Formats: sequence, C-alpha cells, structure tokens
Amino acid sequence: MTAAVFSSHLASPVTAPSRLSQVAARVINALMESRARSAERELRRHEAFMSDLGRRQDHSPLFLDQSDDLPVKL
Repeated sequence: MTAAVFSSHLASPVTAPSRLSQVAARVINALMESRARSAERELRRHEAFMSDLGRRQDHSPLFLDQSDDLPVKL
C-alpha cells in the first residue's frame, strides 16, 4: 500500500483575488447585463413588429393573394 504525504509548504497557498481581477469581473458582469437587456429590448421590438405585421395582413384587403397578378412588370 502506498501513501502520499504532502507537506504544507509544497502546496500552493490560496490567495485572495487581486483588485484588478475584481474590477475586471465587475466590468464583464456589467457588460453581460447590458447585452442581456439590449437583447431583451430587441426581442420585444421584433415581437411587436411581427404581431403588428400579422394584424395588418389579417385585416387588410390591400395584400395580394398568390393568384393575383403582380402590380409591376419584372
């Protein structure tokens, strides 16, 4: 049976995070929150646009059917 013994001076000491890493973590967290809020805002805008487009298409007689001729020459 083999046993390994580690002395305390061989193990690397656990150090507290430096001030720079704390600042960097805060900046990265703020950036991620900002991106998430921006993505939410863009998603709400897109969903509002899609629902508005759906309402217009459902109730507007101005949209062409697939069987209708195109209004311009190609």
